[in-house]
Amino acid sequence: MIRSLQRGHAPNCSSSGSVVGAALLSTAGAAVIVNAFAWRFLRWLEGGSPPGGEPPRLRQEGEEALLSDAEGSIAVLDAEGAEAARERGVVEVGGGQPVPGALTAPTEVHLAITDRCPVRCAGCYLEAGPQGQDRPLDGLVAELDALSAMGVLELAFGGGEVLLRPDLLDLLDEARARGMRPNLTSSGFGLSPELARALRDRVGQVNISLDGLGAIYRRVRGFEGAELGLRAIRTLSEAGVRVGVNTVLTRPLLEEEGALAALGEAIAQAGASEWQWLRFKPAGRGAEVYEQMVPSPAQAQALWPAALALEQSTGLVLRFDCAMMPFLVSHQPPLEALQRLAVRGCPGGHSLWARGVDGGWAPCSFVPGEAVQDPAQAWREQPTLLAWRERAQAPPEPCASCEYREICRGGCRVVAAFRGQPMAADPECPRVILWAA
Repeated sequence: MIRSLQRGHAPNCSSSGSVVGAALLSTAGAAVIVNAFAWRFLRWLEGGSPPGGEPPRLRQEGEEALLSDAEGSIAVLDAEGAEAARERGVVEVGGGQPVPGALTAPTEVHLAITDRCPVRCAGCYLEAGPQGQDRPLDGLVAELDALSAMGVLELAFGGGEVLLRPDLLDLLDEARARGMRPNLTSSGFGLSPELARALRDRVGQVNISLDGLGAIYRRVRGFEGAELGLRAIRTLSEAGVRVGVNTVLTRPLLEEEGALAALGEAIAQAGASEWQWLRFKPAGRGAEVYEQMVPSPAQAQALWPAALALEQSTGLVLRFDCAMMPFLVSHQPPLEALQRLAVRGCPGGHSLWARGVDGGWAPCSFVPGEAVQDPAQAWREQPTLLAWRERAQAPPEPCASCEYREICRGGCRVVAAFRGQPMAADPECPRVILWAA
């Protein structure tokens, strides 16, 4: 009935929901998390209250269906499960025959809603700063209409600093009125206890960007902002908002002994429930500092053991962004466990779409976008999306013969493009490095 389940709440404009709870990837652990989510859905199917108190949304995908609940989880149902869900009452959205190499519509869309920010972080992929501007609300609402009609399930609002938009609550209300669950990413600027309480019933989760403590944060970002981030975590947690933390993994953070562990302890004490590790991307201003910031091959290979240890010591659910998959699969975790948890690498063009602050649509937030007139038609026909899908279905070696090919999906296209070959195998993947040696 339920073929796989994916944990929701992955709001960051660097990756989609393709993340993984590290310590749950043992065979037993995978069974625990799948059974827990399955039990929640099955209890509802048998007459219980819907998860999150709202009717789930159902989207037919060929012979399977996606069931998305109000708590941000997605179940892949077979025909029997989909029919049982319909009998209990669901909101049906979009659906039909999947696009070759993709779903009928994205499950998640990243929307850059501003490039205005009080600071100019050294590695900002959006090149945001004090002179940036908010995207007009009326244009965003028109896009929400189109995305809702397509059957999009979740939205990730980012920027720039989203909390500085004076009409942010209106935008969140517009998204929820159309049945989509909005999530936010912020550095903490503009957050007050009053705003935190207002966010509580409007968002699935807020992720605070925090890339280190003290001098490491200053070295990575270019300003003193660690306490701002920790204060934002505490404020949101005290207001009852589900809080996660996004940490971009950089060489300064990883080369100082104990720094990563200290960060984990600090965010756990501040009230975060999840900790997501992101790969540094060579986009925007990030391309200018990439060589100084990118972790060494040895540091990258050590991330998975570190994740297992830190999840246990901090009590946080630790998650990898989609571009981190090469550094996970190189340790050969149980393939079946990854499949059951719906773990995936780059979802660009398959289940993820991104709208830049300039209005262009792209497979992910880190590549230039293109103007489109009809989002539904563009999802099926946009040339860049077609190229990314073809690359995922027919990857070059050594991805073509890798047993984790469907999980990893060839690694990060942004890194490959920066190194000169956008559709090549991820040049920083440990397996690719060994293969090329």
